[in-house]
Amino acid sequence: MKPYTTKVRELPDSKVEIKGEITWEAVAKHEKKAFDHMASHLDLDGFRKGKIPEDVAKSHIPDALLVNEMAEIAIQDLYSDIIKDQNLDIIGRPELSITKLARNNPVEFTLTATVLPTIELPDYKKIAKGIKEEEATAVTDEEVTKVVEELRQLRAYGHVHGHEEEHAHEEPLPEVDDEFAKSFGEFTSVIQMREKITENLTREKSHEAKDKRRIAIMEAIVEKTDFVIPGIVLQSEQEKMLAQIETDITRAGFTLDDYLKQAQKTKEGLVAEFKPEAEKRARVQLVLNAISRKENIVPADEEVQKETERLMAMYPGADQMRTAAYVDMMLTNEKTLAVLEGK
Repeated sequence: MKPYTTKVRELPDSKVEIKGEITWEAVAKHEKKAFDHMASHLDLDGFRKGKIPEDVAKSHIPDALLVNEMAEIAIQDLYSDIIKDQNLDIIGRPELSITKLARNNPVEFTLTATVLPTIELPDYKKIAKGIKEEEATAVTDEEVTKVVEELRQLRAYGHVHGHEEEHAHEEPLPEVDDEFAKSFGEFTSVIQMREKITENLTREKSHEAKDKRRIAIMEAIVEKTDFVIPGIVLQSEQEKMLAQIETDITRAGFTLDDYLKQAQKTKEGLVAEFKPEAEKRARVQLVLNAISRKENIVPADEEVQKETERLMAMYPGADQMRTAAYVDMMLTNEKTLAVLEGK
């Protein structure tokens, strides 16, 4: 017999209310953990934090607060079972309210959470099949020469000038000969260098054509799919866009405040500007999620772990759990898009 009972009620904006009751026995088993946690955070004169004797700590921790901590730990412990029983796809962190609490009595609580919206998918495979991939255009000599010119600027000036950028460099650009090709380490001749540039540009154009079809497929599917985006999802996308802007600005040697001052904007105004694009991104991701669930697409644990380790090595300060969640989403998206492409 389960140590809890729950009842779910749907709310507006893709939210649900879960009212539940947990037996006192399920709560009581967490008493030591709750006490140890609260004792470790006590700050008393004459004692080092975390080194307060048990009897002293007990005299400074009200029983009502201890029981509340026990209840919260019990709910957290049972949370995954509760949402699994109710078959809920929760997004983000739920709001918890403990509504009835007394030692040696069942604990009553209410959880309010956002869930993934119900999405009635169209015939997405038929839609995808009707969108053909455009042939990638052949790489021209002019395009290869343009890259060579950029390499000459890079070698002479240390950077590449934009098309309309004014500059006052007096040093001449290097001659395009075999020695110039060898200076990049990978090549033995100009011919080999141009061949490699052609190969890279061909690959880029192929990827561009593939991405263009993927975008067209998702736009066509989303157009045939009607649902309301939960506020928390839209907010998350806006925050991601703001974080990306801030990263780009920092790399350029400025701060977000500098940018906002120069652009005569506020942070709130900037986030509001992101709304149309954030809605588009959120709608695409939610539809991808719905398709991946219907197709039972789940990346292998080994794949997620390998890619997570690779990213953690590149960005040592990153949060591992968030990185793993990001990797899981990206791999799922890639596999879902491959299904839509008919692969």
